[in-house]
Amino acid sequence: MSIVAVSSLADKIRRYLNQKNPSALRRLLSRHNFADIADVMENSLSREQAMACFQYLNVGQAAQVLASVNEDLQHACLSSLPTVMGSQILRMMPTDDAVDILQEMDTAESQRILEEMPFDTDTRTLHHLMMEEPDSAAGIMSTDYISVSVEATVGEAMGMVRRAEEKDFIYYCYLVDSEERLVGVVSLKQLILLDESVPLSRIAQFDVKSLLVNYDQELVANVFRKYYNLLAMPVVDPDNTLRGIVTLDDIIDVIEEETSEDIYKASGITLEEMDERGLLIGPEFRAFKARFPWLSITMGGQFLASTIIAHFSHTVATAVVAISFMPLLTGLSGNMGTQSETITVRGLALEIITDNNITSMLLRETRVALITGSFFATCVGILSYIIYHKWQLSLLLAAWIVISQCTFAFLGMLIPYGFKRLFKVDPAGMGGPFITTLSDILTFLVYLSVVSLFLREMI
Repeated sequence: MSIVAVSSLADKIRRYLNQKNPSALRRLLSRHNFADIADVMENSLSREQAMACFQYLNVGQAAQVLASVNEDLQHACLSSLPTVMGSQILRMMPTDDAVDILQEMDTAESQRILEEMPFDTDTRTLHHLMMEEPDSAAGIMSTDYISVSVEATVGEAMGMVRRAEEKDFIYYCYLVDSEERLVGVVSLKQLILLDESVPLSRIAQFDVKSLLVNYDQELVANVFRKYYNLLAMPVVDPDNTLRGIVTLDDIIDVIEEETSEDIYKASGITLEEMDERGLLIGPEFRAFKARFPWLSITMGGQFLASTIIAHFSHTVATAVVAISFMPLLTGLSGNMGTQSETITVRGLALEIITDNNITSMLLRETRVALITGSFFATCVGILSYIIYHKWQLSLLLAAWIVISQCTFAFLGMLIPYGFKRLFKVDPAGMGGPFITTLSDILTFLVYLSVVSLFLREMI
C-alpha cells in the first residue's frame, strides 16, 4: 500500500470516528487488507484512535490485525474490549500468536480471558503452550497443523484439508503412526496432483527434518537456514511424538528479534525488561537500566586507564609528541578487536565457527590483522618520521600497531568463543565496550611504559 493510500485510509478513519459513524467505518475497514489496517493503526493514528478503530473490526480481521501490531498496541486494544470479545479474538488467532500475546499480559488479565473460553481442545492447548519456555521451539510452535495416519490415502488426507479451519497451516500434511509419532510428510501439491486412491505411504517423504521441543529459537532459526526451502518444520518430543509446527513467518520474527538483540548487546544495551521500541518511546528509567550495565563497566575501566596515565604524569608532561599518538593507537586496536568480536559472534550464531575449526579461524584472523597492521604501521611510521624526524618514535609506533592489531584480533575472537563454550552465555554481550576498554588499558600501560623506558629518545 502506497504512502498516499495509507494517509487516505487514516484520514477516512479519523473522519468517521469524529462523525461517530460506525456503519461507514465498518464498511471502510471491511474493504481493506488487515496488514494495511495494522500499518495505519500503528503508525498513522493516535493510541486512542487506534483503540477505537479496533473495536469496529470483525472478529476475523481483529485477530489478524492484533497479530500484526506491536506489543503495546496489542495490550491497549485488548484492554479496550470486553473480556468475552477478547477471548473470541484470541481463539481465532493461530495458537502461537495467541500464546505470545497471553504470555506478555498480566497474569490476572490473561487468566480472565482464558476463563471466558470454552474448555475444549483449543483452550487446553493454549494452557499447555503457555507453560513452555517462550524462546524455545515449543514456545514458538503452532498446533494448527494437519496430521493423518500413515495408512491413509490421498483422498482421506484431502478430506482433512477440506475440513481444516482457516487458521490451519495446510501446505504440509504430516503422517503419524498409531501413537502419534511422526513418520513422514507429504505436500499439498502432491495431494492435489495425485489420484485419491493412492496410499500416502507410496508418496511420503520419510526422512523428515524436525525440531526438538527444547531447541532454543536461535537454533531453530539456524536449522531453517539450512533447510531454507521449507515453509514449516514439525516439532517433536524426545519420543518423536508430533507436538506442533514452526512456520517460516515465525522464524522471520525470531531472526529479526535475535539480530536486534545482538546489535544492542554489542553496544552494551540489555533488553531483558523491554523491547527495542521501549528504548525510544518507553519509560526513561527503564531505558536507563537497559544502558547502565556496560556503561558502568566502561566507567570503571576508563577510570583505571586514567590512573595509569596519572602514574606516568612525568612521561606525559615530557614526551608530548609521543603521547599525542595515543588516541590513534587505542582507536586502531579497539576497532580491530571490535571487528573481530562482531565477526566471531555472527560466526558462532550461524555455526560457521565451531570447536573443530576454531584454531584455524584464530590463525586466519591473526593473519588478517598482521596484514592490516603492517599496512597502517608503515603509513604511521613514515608520516611520523616525516613530521618529527625521530626514527625511534616511528619504530615504536609501527611495532605497537602491528602487535596490538594481532593481539586484539586474537582476543576479539577468543573472548566471545570462550564465553560461549565455557560459560554457555550469549557472547554478543561481551562486545564493543569490553574490547575497547581493554584496548585503552593495555595501550596506556604498555605504551607509556616503553616511552618512559626510552624517554630520552622520545623527546
